[in-house]
Amino acid sequence: MTRRALVCAVLVLSLWAVLVYVTGGVSGALFGVRISSRSAFRPLVLAAVLLAAGVLAYGWRALDRDAEWLLVRLRPAMAPAVVAVSAGILCLGLFRGILTVAGADSYGYVSQADLWLRHDLHIEQPFVRKFPLPAADWNFSPLGYRPVAGAHVIVPTYAPGLPILMAVFKTMAGPRGPYLVVPILGGLAVWFCYRLGVRAGSPFAGGTAALLFAASPVFLFQLMWPMSDIPAAAFWTAALAGALGTAHYSSAAAGLCAAAAVAIRPNLAPLAAIPLVYLMWTGGGWRAFVLAALPGFCLVAAVNTYLYGSPLASGYGNVGALYELGNGLTNVKRYGGWLLVTQTPLIVLAVVALARPPRLIHWFLAVFASSVFLAYLFYSPFDDWSYLRFLLPALPALLVLTAVGVVWLLSHLPLLAQAIVFSCGAALLIAYQVNIAVSRGVLDLREGERRYEAVGQYAASSTPSNAVFISMQHSGSIRHYAGRLTLRYDWLPGDWLDRAIAMLREQGYRPYIVLEEWEEPIFRERFGGQSEAGRLAWPPLIEFKNGMRVRLYEPP
Repeated sequence: MTRRALVCAVLVLSLWAVLVYVTGGVSGALFGVRISSRSAFRPLVLAAVLLAAGVLAYGWRALDRDAEWLLVRLRPAMAPAVVAVSAGILCLGLFRGILTVAGADSYGYVSQADLWLRHDLHIEQPFVRKFPLPAADWNFSPLGYRPVAGAHVIVPTYAPGLPILMAVFKTMAGPRGPYLVVPILGGLAVWFCYRLGVRAGSPFAGGTAALLFAASPVFLFQLMWPMSDIPAAAFWTAALAGALGTAHYSSAAAGLCAAAAVAIRPNLAPLAAIPLVYLMWTGGGWRAFVLAALPGFCLVAAVNTYLYGSPLASGYGNVGALYELGNGLTNVKRYGGWLLVTQTPLIVLAVVALARPPRLIHWFLAVFASSVFLAYLFYSPFDDWSYLRFLLPALPALLVLTAVGVVWLLSHLPLLAQAIVFSCGAALLIAYQVNIAVSRGVLDLREGERRYEAVGQYAASSTPSNAVFISMQHSGSIRHYAGRLTLRYDWLPGDWLDRAIAMLREQGYRPYIVLEEWEEPIFRERFGGQSEAGRLAWPPLIEFKNGMRVRLYEPP
C-alpha cells in the first residue's frame, strides 16, 4: 500500500466509524456485494493500526506531505459539496415544508401577498358598526391584522418584504408560489454562509460553517414555515458576504441585500450601519452600498406611513411596551441555553477567532452577531426553543467564526491528525444537530399543520355563507380557506360571550366556535363561569384529528 493510499484509508475508516456510530449500524449491498457493519470499534481500531504502521514505516512528516496533497485536492471540492447541500436543503423545504396557511405568521404573510397583488392593503369591514362590542374592530381582526383607528378597516401587522416576495412568486408559480420563497432562500442562505466563510477564513472554514448552518435545528425547523426568519438570515448573510467582496459590484450587491433584509425584518434595520462602517473603514464602495440599501428603508417608511400614519410606526403598535430592562437576564439564560444545546458548547470557540492574531473581518462578523443578539436582549421573553429563530441572521457569522477558530486550533496538529479530527468532529456534530431536529418533529410539521386547511375546507363546504366562527388560532386560516368571517374570542370580556352570540344571530349570522385542543381550557376559564356556551358542555359538530385536535361547535 502506497503512502497516499494509506492516508486515504485511515481517513475513510475514521469516517466510516463515525457513520456506524451515529446510525447504529450500516447494512446493504454494493455492486452485488453485501456490506454490513454493526460496530464502530472495528473500523476505528483498523484506522489506528494503519496510522501507527504508517508512522513507524514513514514517519509523521512523510504522512503529512501526503495529507497535504489530499487536502489540496479536496479544497476545490468544497464548493460543489456546498452546492449539493444547498440543493438538498431546497428539496427538503419543498417536499417537507408546510404548504398551508396556519397561525398568525403564515396567514399574515400569505394573505398580505394577496393584498399586494390587488394593490390595496386595506380591508374594509363596514359591518362592524352593527356590533356594539367593547372592542368590536379588534374582535373582527384576524391574527396578523390590526384595525385602523377611527375606521372599520383592518391592515396587516407584518412588514412588507416577505409578502412582496411571495406575491412575485405567486404571479410566476400560481397558488403554491408563496411557499417556494423560504425553501429557495434556505438553499441560498447555506451558499451565502459558505461564501462568507471563504472570505473570512478559507474554503474549509466556509464549508464547515455552511454544513453546520444547514444542520442547525432551528434552521431546519424554520425551513418548514412560510415565515420571515430564513429570508432575513439569507439576505443579511448575503449582505455581509458582499461587503467582504472585492468585485466592483460587491458593495452595491451588499446594499441591495441589506435593503431586502430591512424590508423583511425592519427592527434589524440598524444592522445596516455595520457593513457601512466596515466599507468606510476599508475604503470600499460605501456610497454604492448606501444608494442600494436606501430603497429598503424608503419602502418600510412609506408602508408604515400608509398603514399606521407614521414612518416610524409599526404593525406591532407601541414597540416600547415589548422591551424591558428586566428581560435581559432571562433572555441571556434562555437564548444562551438553547444555543449551547442545539449548536453544542463548541459554538463558544468563536471567541478563538478573536483571541488569535485578530483580523478586521473577524471583528466585523463578531460585532454583527452580537448586535443581532442585542436587538432581542430586552425583548419580551419566550419559553420555547424555536424562538432561537430570532437569532438566525447572526448564526452564519457566528458559525464562520467558530469554524475559523477550530481551523486555527487544529493548525497546531500534524496535517493528517488535522484531517482526521476535523472531518470526524464535523460529521459527529452535524449528526448530533440533525438528530435534535428530527427528535423535535421537524420532518412531521407539514402533516400536523394540514388541520388548518381541513377545518377551512369543512367550513367552506359544510357551513352556510353567513357563518361566523368564534375563534383565535384559526381566525385567519378560516377566512383564507372558507371566506367566512371570524370573531376573535381573546378580545371578548369574560361576560360578553352570550351577548356576542346573540348579536351575531340578530344580524342574521350563524355562529360557530372553533378551538384547538389547547385552547379549550383557556376558553372555559375565560367564559365558563358566566356563560353556558363558554362551558362547551355539548358534543362538537366535528372533530379533526390531523395532528393536534380541533373541535367545531355550534352554540345552543
